[in-house]
Amino acid sequence: MTTTVAETGIAARPVVRRRNRERLLALDGLRGVAAFVVVLHHLMLIALPVSGPSGEPVPFTGWWWLERTPLKLLTAGREAVVVFFVLSGLVVVLPALKRVDFSWPGLIASRFVRLFLPAWAAIAFASLLLVVVPRVPQQVTGGSWLARQVPHDWTWPTLVGQWSLMIGGVPQNNVLWTLRWELAFSLVLPAFVVLAALLGRWWLPTGVLALGLAVAGTVGGIDALGYLPIFFLGTLIAVRLLSLERWSETRSARRVLAVVLPISAVVLVLEFLLAPVVPQGTDAAHAVRGIELLGAVGIVVCAAGATRFRTVLEGPVPQFLGRISFSLYLVHLPILATLAFLLGDWNWPVVGAIGVPLALLSGWGFYRLVEKPLHRVARRAKKNAARLVEDAVRAGRR
Repeated sequence: MTTTVAETGIAARPVVRRRNRERLLALDGLRGVAAFVVVLHHLMLIALPVSGPSGEPVPFTGWWWLERTPLKLLTAGREAVVVFFVLSGLVVVLPALKRVDFSWPGLIASRFVRLFLPAWAAIAFASLLLVVVPRVPQQVTGGSWLARQVPHDWTWPTLVGQWSLMIGGVPQNNVLWTLRWELAFSLVLPAFVVLAALLGRWWLPTGVLALGLAVAGTVGGIDALGYLPIFFLGTLIAVRLLSLERWSETRSARRVLAVVLPISAVVLVLEFLLAPVVPQGTDAAHAVRGIELLGAVGIVVCAAGATRFRTVLEGPVPQFLGRISFSLYLVHLPILATLAFLLGDWNWPVVGAIGVPLALLSGWGFYRLVEKPLHRVARRAKKNAARLVEDAVRAGRR
């Protein structure tokens, strides 16, 4: 997504299978690219009120190219989050499918440590920036996204309430809303795995049903129905992953995937491409937004299959972004917002020139100092939780 996904082709030679690996490097790379897209998305939100059009962009202007063509892939932040959710549904499930003795309590304990502890550190980081660098409301356009969604002051009760990550939004770092759905998925994951395993043979109608539920949830404003099927589709891919890899290595599959990838990229941003004829905010636009999930699934399938797209995602830049993706996601918004309040949102090019490299550097530092050490804590939590549950079960049988 740092380049237009539609421009990526399919390899003419087979790619070595990785069926014995629980971790596909290409999926890490895709996650990293998606995280960088979210960074650019928030930069564009800062720029929009001062340099964007007041209504529909005039054809062939800069904003028209960015908002009404496949170049929207570069800044499609919400759509990048949909890709995150599909990826979570896939990669979190893989260890459970490969190990008979897999511990679900251990998974939940591990996920809590890996999700919530870095998030709490990110809230502390954002709050520190808010205290150290005073935010003057007059520095940003009134009524803009920055003025409405990013706080310029704080109170202890508000800060303490936000640490639950479950009560309303998280103004200090409002990208953290996604974590409540990541945790919800962890809690229902055993049921998702059973359903996907039972229905995996009928993957097409099952996938269509899940897509339909997601569309219904998006149109009806039912968040659980709109988001949880996204994770389930990732779980369905995980159950069918070996078959997908075998199929993707055939010559006919490479031709099919060469078409699937650009179509999926277009479908992923369909709401923006159709905005001139399907006004945003309408039920029809919400339905189109739900259908965009199909594009996210197609992109993940192409990344998991034996394609050149996978090879590109295994390159050094996507892999670096993938390594720091969660940390980058956690710290970038407070940095961009702080610079926008400090320099004024009318100086958004300077905010971007300073903020994007600084976010990357801070993401790397946060990964090294916070996230990576917590990986070890998460592994210990996983083992301890599994052992505690096992001991309790044995004690109950005596």
